[in-house]
Amino acid sequence: MRRSALMLCACALPSCTALSEFPELPDAPARPSPASGAGIAPPKPDAAPLLTPGPSPLPPQAKLPLAHHYTSRGGVTLALVSFDDRDHQLRVADQPNGPGSRWQNAQAAAATYHGLAAINGGFFTPAGKPLGLLIETGTQRGSVNRSSLGAAMFVSSSTGSAIIRRQHYPSSSAAAHASNLLQTGPMLAEKGRPVPGLSNTNSRPRSFIAWDGNHHWAIGYAEPCTLDALSRALAGTSPAGFKISTAVNLDGGRSSDLWAGPHVDRGNKSHRSFLNKPVRNYLVLIPR
Repeated sequence: MRRSALMLCACALPSCTALSEFPELPDAPARPSPASGAGIAPPKPDAAPLLTPGPSPLPPQAKLPLAHHYTSRGGVTLALVSFDDRDHQLRVADQPNGPGSRWQNAQAAAATYHGLAAINGGFFTPAGKPLGLLIETGTQRGSVNRSSLGAAMFVSSSTGSAIIRRQHYPSSSAAAHASNLLQTGPMLAEKGRPVPGLSNTNSRPRSFIAWDGNHHWAIGYAEPCTLDALSRALAGTSPAGFKISTAVNLDGGRSSDLWAGPHVDRGNKSHRSFLNKPVRNYLVLIPR
């Protein structure tokens, strides 16, 4: 009986970022563990590489190498996969039947699409529904979320990628031609500056997307920190070979999961906690 009670308590631990960090969204009960993952311990993450200073930023028009970076900015430890959207693109990998119904982690999602890297995606409800709009290779699911969890949208088309504010959807030309779209938030950096008003409490693992406003991108994992600390660590810095102009938060906490495959320079790395849980969707990096 005691063992059953302990297992029940462990399943009740939240696996996404605490909603108290986002006052616009009403509190929601902790989502249950997917049945498909019951009793299965996720694999231990690979040993992290040594921290490095990070590469010098490239000129905006130079091709950004596909590479894994492990570095620190402003006291926040970051793992990033850099890529150039002229050579690679992120596609949404969604699970219509709910978290864990197809994939238990980012690496498994990447394998389905012969992906080079992958990261967990946006927020979802306790029932496993997307908490915002998404488009997966032309198929739309969910609806527009007007809380801070839906402050921005990552959009990708046959010609390029962008991060836009929710207010610019669907009028933005980038959104109009998007074949893949993921709504998430809050924004972490805009025009190279930290976003004011973010929470400076609740230190936890974080996931994010970073962009220079041109062709240089990174998907990233931050070791436990606050949203405010992550914003200051990213805005205007160059941890992955380019100066970050725009960055947006993905689902975090126990949902955070970054995988860099063996074809990524210095890759074959996984960044996820031992208590990581399956999520509703992922972003998978594939050749363009």
